[in-house]
Amino acid sequence: MKRQIAVALTLLLFTAPAWAQEQAKPAPPKAVERALAAVAKHLTNQYALYLYESLTEHILNNDSLLERPGSTNAPKAQDSLWALEIISNSILKEEADGRYLNAGKVPEFFESLAHRYMNASHYWPEREITKETRREHLAAWYSLYLMLLVGNATQEEISNRLRNGAFSLDPGMLETGGPSLVDRLKKDGVLTNETYALVQIQRAGQAGGESLTFPPYMDRWKAKIERAYALTPAP
Repeated sequence: MKRQIAVALTLLLFTAPAWAQEQAKPAPPKAVERALAAVAKHLTNQYALYLYESLTEHILNNDSLLERPGSTNAPKAQDSLWALEIISNSILKEEADGRYLNAGKVPEFFESLAHRYMNASHYWPEREITKETRREHLAAWYSLYLMLLVGNATQEEISNRLRNGAFSLDPGMLETGGPSLVDRLKKDGVLTNETYALVQIQRAGQAGGESLTFPPYMDRWKAKIERAYALTPAP
């Protein structure tokens, strides 16, 4: 399962509309930590496989950004690759014939991230971001961003990706219907209305060209990181 076998996919980072960010109140840190940890605990094998596919696609995309001479996105792309490599090293294991996904490590890794970066004492979205600290902020944000993408993917999306991905899975092994992980956790009572809103990605538009709106704390955090990379003007 080498990264070059994954199909390249354009990386789209969607932000909430300005009015939504202005009206949204900051989420309570304890609730954010609790919601993200709940999703992390339920990243079972199929979600781990889907995460790996998404991870390799993002690596390829950032590689392509670095190949463009004089790209203003190069510093952020370089740090993104550093962040993605951390995730890869945390969920892959070395075997005699290569590196393989260690699905059992996925929930543990992402739950530890939720507790480390989103706890009330050290709530990272509220921290100041400088040129010296932006790389670690990007790594933390990127990891949780990928987890939310996986947690909001429907069973149909997951099965379609895995059939055409690196794993050559028997389609009969995969569910093709059913809700996303976060929707299922809400239905089962693992997520309350409050915590569900903190991990739900809202979609608008036609399938295949839809826009995604992440929870406001993720968009606020992303905007601060981009300002640290001088990719967006300061307000």
